[in-house]
Amino acid sequence: VPGVYKWNSFVHITSPIYVQGGATDVWIFQVQEYVTTSAAANIVFQGDGTGRGTPTSDNLVWVMGKYLVLGATCNMHGTFIVAAYVTFGAASSLAGRILARAAVTLDS
Repeated sequence: VPGVYKWNSFVHITSPIYVQGGATDVWIFQVQEYVTTSAAANIVFQGDGTGRGTPTSDNLVWVMGKYLVLGATCNMHGTFIVAAYVTFGAASSLAGRILARAAVTLDS
């Protein structure tokens, strides 16, 4: 369901996240601490069957109070606003944008 989701601690994503809605819906994920992902944790977009289209990376906004670490082969989507740093694991990818105060590191 589109909307604003808040966590007062950290979030560890271990499996795919299914984002279901229309092309104009917006999801905002606010995480007080940090976000980490396991290998191969992905975002999967699905239409809602109403003919309003399918969400894209432009429909997701992530706000982190500390940092973001993407596991190997993880494919994430959205605009990431990160208070500290971002680390990409080997073969991970992002469809979207990153705004970070510190380094963005790409692991090879």
